[in-house]
Amino acid sequence: MAVKDVVGRYGEDLAVRALEGQGWEVVARNWRCAFGELDIVAWDGSDTVFVEVKTRRSDAFGGALAAVTPSKLRRLRRLAGEWLAAQDGHWPGVRIDVVAVTLPRSGPAVIEHLRGVE
Repeated sequence: MAVKDVVGRYGEDLAVRALEGQGWEVVARNWRCAFGELDIVAWDGSDTVFVEVKTRRSDAFGGALAAVTPSKLRRLRRLAGEWLAAQDGHWPGVRIDVVAVTLPRSGPAVIEHLRGVE
């Protein structure tokens, strides 16, 4: 496994722990379809949340949040629609969140959570 894949997986693991620590229920990880992959699908109360996780080891290229472009958001919306269409259920609230994980050279990871990214 490439270093970037290991870093990404570690960041997703940290994001899952943070979300579960807030009482969320993670219902899917790395869900794939023909159009791509959703990192995390979770329930925040009655809301279904599609979480994009961006992990970086530094802010040298604008940080993790800068990697979520308008094009990326369009793709996430399409993936969210595909996931919802593949499930049986009723969806009172749906949103896309971004969790940015920065892994500094020393010290603990820094986790930022943006809710309802549009």
